[in-house]
Amino acid sequence: MPKLSAGTKGTSSPGREPAFAPSLSPRFAAYVRDYLMDREVNPGPIFEHCQIDFNNSEEYDRPLPVERVAQLFERAAEVTDNPFMGLSMGQDFHYESSSLLVVAMLAAPSVGEGLSFLNAYDHYIDTAIKTSYHPTYTPAEFSADLLHEGGAHMAQLNDYLMGFLVQTLNVATRSRIPLLEVTLQHKKPRDISGLQSFFQCQISFGSDHNSIRFHPKFLTQPFLTSNKLLFRVLASAMETYFSLGDEHQGFVGTVCRQIMLQESMQYTDSENIAERLRVSPRTLRRKLAEEGFTFQEAKNLARERRAKFLLANSKASLTDIAFELGYSELSAFSRAFRGWVGETPQSYRESIKSLLQ
Repeated sequence: MPKLSAGTKGTSSPGREPAFAPSLSPRFAAYVRDYLMDREVNPGPIFEHCQIDFNNSEEYDRPLPVERVAQLFERAAEVTDNPFMGLSMGQDFHYESSSLLVVAMLAAPSVGEGLSFLNAYDHYIDTAIKTSYHPTYTPAEFSADLLHEGGAHMAQLNDYLMGFLVQTLNVATRSRIPLLEVTLQHKKPRDISGLQSFFQCQISFGSDHNSIRFHPKFLTQPFLTSNKLLFRVLASAMETYFSLGDEHQGFVGTVCRQIMLQESMQYTDSENIAERLRVSPRTLRRKLAEEGFTFQEAKNLARERRAKFLLANSKASLTDIAFELGYSELSAFSRAFRGWVGETPQSYRESIKSLLQ
C-alpha cells in the first residue's frame, strides 16, 4: 500500500504506473443499496451516476476505490435529502447482510476482544481503512481512518464508520457505550444536531483520526451476541485466509489474500488479480519480483493455505479440493501438496484429525 496519510493526497511522477490503490470491500455498496431500498428509493440511477456496478457486492468481487464509495455515500445523502445519511446507515445497519468480519466480531466474548479482532483483520479486507486500537490508554481509543488521495468528500463515510462502530457495540452489549469523545477527520458541518443526538458526548472535527474514546472499563463488557465456537472457527478461517505469517507479509501477502478471496482458483491469473488490485500486470509482476516471488509462486502459497484449511475444516473430498484449487487431476494436487508439506493430503488430514481428538 502506498504511504498515504489519511486524507492526504498522494503524489506520482509523470509516466510512472499508478501505485497500489487503497480500496473498500464491495459490501459497502451493498449497505448503501439496503439503505436506499429501505426508503423505497431506486438505487440504480445513484449507482450508475457513481459508476458502480449495482450487482458488485460479494466480498470476493472487485474492490472499490475509496473515492468512488465516498461519492456514492454523498450522492445517496443528496438524493434522500438526509445530511446525516452516513450516520443513519450506521444506526440502521442490516446485520443479516454483515460481512464475515462483522459476523466474527459479534461472536467475540467481549468488547475488548471484538475490537482487537476488528483491528487485526479489517485492513486485509478494506485496504483503505487504517485502524488503531489502544485499550491501555485512558480513555481507551479505537480509530478507523480513511486513506485516500484527496478531492473526495469523506464526511458521510466518516460518519458511517463511527456511527456503525458505536451502534454495533451498543447492539452487542445491549447497553450504551460510555463515550467520552468522538473525533472526525472532516470539517465541522453547518448542522451537527444529528451527531450530537446519537453520540451524546464531545465531538471534535478536523481531527487527525476518526476515533471513539471511552472509559476502559467498557472493554470487559460481555457481548450478548457472543458465540465462542463460532468465534473460534471464524478466527481460524480469517487467520488462514488473510494472515500468511511473518515471512509472507508485504505485497506478496496482499496478492495471496486477493487470490484466496476469489470464488475459485481455477481461472485465477495475474491479469485478473492485477485488475482487482488496480495495478497493471507489469506492476504486479515487478512488485512481486522485488520481494523475490513470481506470480505462480504467490498462487502456490495461496493454494497451500487454502488446501490446509479445507483439509482441516471441511469434509470435502480430495478430488473436490483439487478442483477447487485449480488442478484438473487429483494426482497433480497430491504431488504439489507433498512438495509443500512433505506428506500427502490424506495423511495431513488424518494427522490434523488425530490432534483434535
